[in-house]
Amino acid sequence: MHARLILNPASRGSPGRQTLADIEETLRRGGIPVETLVASGPGEARRLAADAARGGARMVICAGGDGTIHEVVNGIAGTDAVLGILPAGTGNVLAWELGIPLDLVEASRVLLDGRVRTVDLGHIAGGNYFSCMGGVGLDAQVVRDLPPAAKELLGKAAYLLSGIRSVLRCDLPALSIRTDECPEPIVGYAMVVCNARHYGGRYVVCHEAALDDGWLHACVLQRPDRRTIIHMGLRILARRRCRTEGVSFMRARTILVTSASPVLVQVDGDVCGTTPVEFSIAPGALRVMTPAPAR
Repeated sequence: MHARLILNPASRGSPGRQTLADIEETLRRGGIPVETLVASGPGEARRLAADAARGGARMVICAGGDGTIHEVVNGIAGTDAVLGILPAGTGNVLAWELGIPLDLVEASRVLLDGRVRTVDLGHIAGGNYFSCMGGVGLDAQVVRDLPPAAKELLGKAAYLLSGIRSVLRCDLPALSIRTDECPEPIVGYAMVVCNARHYGGRYVVCHEAALDDGWLHACVLQRPDRRTIIHMGLRILARRRCRTEGVSFMRARTILVTSASPVLVQVDGDVCGTTPVEFSIAPGALRVMTPAPAR
């Protein structure tokens, strides 16, 4: 099997030279000769992945964080290429969702001994695919306001600190939300759209979400006060269901969000624009290597 390995050296947990050599040797001995390519800047991983898929690579392996994986997914979505993941980021959300080990050498063995799983992707009209989640409002503000240096130094704690700062500001314009399941608009003040259960690493927002169920699941903040936001946040941090007044859940295949003034939108941890935005589900759009089921 011909494979390309796309490495983001700027990722927080990017493999060192020796670890990378060990991974390449593990794959070679397992029958997967791999060519390693280095992504030199934003957008490069997507281009390299698309070129690999067009060039006939059977597997495109990403050694990077969620942002790099997001780029690679957008390079190979809808093709026959299989995504391999070597989680080297801060949150590693998709790796948690798929049960992929966070140790890079162990994760490389999944590429040899695992199975190919076909999963859904979320999609933004006129824009990118996303594997795990999107957000409108509060969480997109957290992503925008997070200094890269703080993320590098503090890891996941940096998101928490940025979130506290955003909550204290508590400037949340009203959103009008329509879905194919409920065309009558509902009003919200922030929303998380989940294609997967995990959010920000090991945390869960929409417990019913699954990568292959053909649905998007959404959590909507319908009461824009600090008490509700803090209560919701604490329950997520405690890995408990967000059963609190002022928070509602829905599922749909398309979700249209509009607002009187532009509100930030993020997908897979990258700000990608502002409202209006339409999310939709792309069933079976990605093939990915996952651990084999336990016998």
